[in-house]
Amino acid sequence: MKLSLVFLILLVGIALGVIGTIFAPDVAGPFLHEAFGVKKAETIEGEVVRKLREDERLLLTVQTSQGSVLATFKKKVAEIDLLVQQGDTLTLALSRYEPFVDEPAIVRVRKLEPTPRPKANTQPPSPGAVAP
Repeated sequence: MKLSLVFLILLVGIALGVIGTIFAPDVAGPFLHEAFGVKKAETIEGEVVRKLREDERLLLTVQTSQGSVLATFKKKVAEIDLLVQQGDTLTLALSRYEPFVDEPAIVRVRKLEPTPRPKANTQPPSPGAVAP
């Protein structure tokens, strides 16, 4: 009886710890002092002015209204390299402005100018053709 009671208390404590970790910051956050709370990420938007791809990392220099940010990516380097080009507008989620950030979350990428794609079924006009 005594061993099962200890085991039950242990399970209840673990369950309360997991639930408290998940829900407590949202419920108690507004009532706690700022020093105890976790600051939410703010979005910083800027233009990609330089892009450098090395072996296993990608460096992006983003010019924002607050200053320049050098973002270093070591994960998903090939995917980010294909997605982001120089001149694009990039929105990053950062806890605060910092000049050097590692692996910032990319919220949005806006391309400089969308390039029109030719339709698959239409052929380009011949050079000697005259438009009516």
